[in-house]
Formats: sequence, structure tokens, C-alpha cells
Amino acid sequence: MTKTTLYSPTEKIYPPGKCIQTESKSKLTLKPIRFPENNSKIPFAPIVQATIMIDGTFQIRAVFLVARKPKGQGEDEKKDELKFDIYQNWYVDLRGQRQLQFFIAYDIDDSIEENFDVYEASFKAEKDPYGEKAFADIATIQTFLWDIDPETSRGTETTVQQGTGGGY
Repeated sequence: MTKTTLYSPTEKIYPPGKCIQTESKSKLTLKPIRFPENNSKIPFAPIVQATIMIDGTFQIRAVFLVARKPKGQGEDEKKDELKFDIYQNWYVDLRGQRQLQFFIAYDIDDSIEENFDVYEASFKAEKDPYGEKAFADIATIQTFLWDIDPETSRGTETTVQQGTGGGY
């Protein structure tokens, strides 16, 4: 196991686990959602749905808010969109049970903001290194917003649903 050591306040700290493929990611807002009374750098917890599908795949969908970056004069809206990656981390809890964590990792300036954009990500969990029965005992997952700069993070725990086989 590798120990992460922060050398300076400007070092980037990436979340544990493996960066995985994202099926889709998109910005859902054109206008920002305002929280004028916000006085914290801590992000809002993501809203997450986790479903083990009939075919054995583990589908995760997350909706999350991220502070809107101030846009310069004449800047392109696409250029302003948040770039983020999804990391999956398997670990074994104190009872010896496999557990899953997901990290939505991005890098933005940590400042207190009133305006937020809403993003959506859809992805499938990977079975490695546990194979076909990897998800058999997973009842909950943890999903975190992780700012790699590493000032702020926020997470939530989600109960896993059993799917009906419906598609995307």
C-alpha cells in the first residue's frame, strides 16, 4: 500500500483506487443554481443511485453540484465546463466484507461561491480483482466529490438496488 504524503499546500492528491471509464458525463444547467447564503467551501453531497442489473453489471448514476467558475469576458461556455474523472476503490471493512467507494475527482479553486452548476455522470463499476461474484455482498456504496487540490471533499452513502434489467 502506498502512503500519500502532502509536501506542500499546492500538491495534488488523487483519490485511492483506479480511474474508470465514464459512460456519460454532462452539465445539466445553463443558468447557475444559486445559494446566496452559502458561506462554506465544502461541496454539497452528491445524489447517487446504484443498481445491480439483471445481467450482473453494477450501474451508478450521480448528480452533483460544483461551484461555478467565474467566466471571463467572451469565454466559451464549453471551455467553462468542469473536467472530472471517476475513481473506483475496493476495500475490506473491519468485518472482512468487500466495500466499494467511488470518487468524482476534479480540480477547481477553493473559494466560497454562491453559484453552482449541476453535473451528471453515469458509469459501471468494474469487477476486478474479484471476478463474477464481486458485487454479490455489496449493500451500500460510498461516493465522494474529491477536489484534488486537496482542500475539500464531501461524500454520501447509497443503498444498492436490485435492477429489473432496464437499459440506458
